[in-house]
Amino acid sequence: MIAALLLVAFAAAVSILGAQLLSRPWVMRSPRVAVLSWQALSTSVVTSILLAATALALPFLPLRFSLASLLGAHTLTIVEHYETPLGSWPGIIGLSVVGGLTTMLVATTVRSFVRTRRVRRLQRNALELVGRRHPGGFTVIEHDVPIAYCLPGTGTGTVVLSSAAMALLDDRERELVLGHERRHLRARHDLALAYSGALARTFPHVPLFATAHAQVAVLLEMAADDAAATPADRRALASAIVALGTGVRPETALAASDTAALVRVRRLTSTTRSPEWGLGLAAAAGAAVLFSLPLGLAMAPALEAAARDCCTMIDLSVGS
Repeated sequence: MIAALLLVAFAAAVSILGAQLLSRPWVMRSPRVAVLSWQALSTSVVTSILLAATALALPFLPLRFSLASLLGAHTLTIVEHYETPLGSWPGIIGLSVVGGLTTMLVATTVRSFVRTRRVRRLQRNALELVGRRHPGGFTVIEHDVPIAYCLPGTGTGTVVLSSAAMALLDDRERELVLGHERRHLRARHDLALAYSGALARTFPHVPLFATAHAQVAVLLEMAADDAAATPADRRALASAIVALGTGVRPETALAASDTAALVRVRRLTSTTRSPEWGLGLAAAAGAAVLFSLPLGLAMAPALEAAARDCCTMIDLSVGS
């Protein structure tokens, strides 16, 4: 039972401390690293809760036999180290809760996927009717509002500019906006948003997941900005974002101008600092800890049981 309590405590601690760490100014210097860090943090919390339920239920799960065989320990010793004073009820309740939450997560993800696929199909059909293909490889629609967005989907996806955006942006600004949208498509940023969004919708009362989803949306835009603009072009991209600032985008699409536009403009026009490689290494080390520590906490009683059996066998061998 101690392992389960430690896993729950770990999930609560990293939720609070991790969110605070990922809300610091450093994330604006390396948005891609920050996105991966948010994903690692969210996944670690979910994994910890699943492992806590598994640890509570291990005494009556078939997994106990495989674990004993893997570690070379006796099954009864493994069971003794995972038993709780309350018997099997904590494990039954834990598995029931986790099973229900997992079912909710899967159902939410499937519903969102089906709905998004249907909406995007309708949007692509509409673009075939009202849009015209530009020689530059994007679609132009007649609209009085300057908008630019990408529509992920089949093949390489679609980048859309309105006629007002075409008239408003100069050639360089237009290329930067197109580069921004194409980066979204190539990097499949929609999948990262879908993952964080599924967690936020399934667990609306968990602040970590809501914060992660909101932050990932902004950080993906910053990552696309960095990929589209060289240091010399950052002010031009900022100018394009300001010009498109009155635009709107269709549902399920990703746009260059409507996600934290003010923060992005300030970031692009401020004195640039090159991404720190140390941040990437630190994030990789942090992710390794986030994934390995829950597993270590869950396995600790089994390892102790294996060590006890090993010591017992050694003592018997010496005694004989």
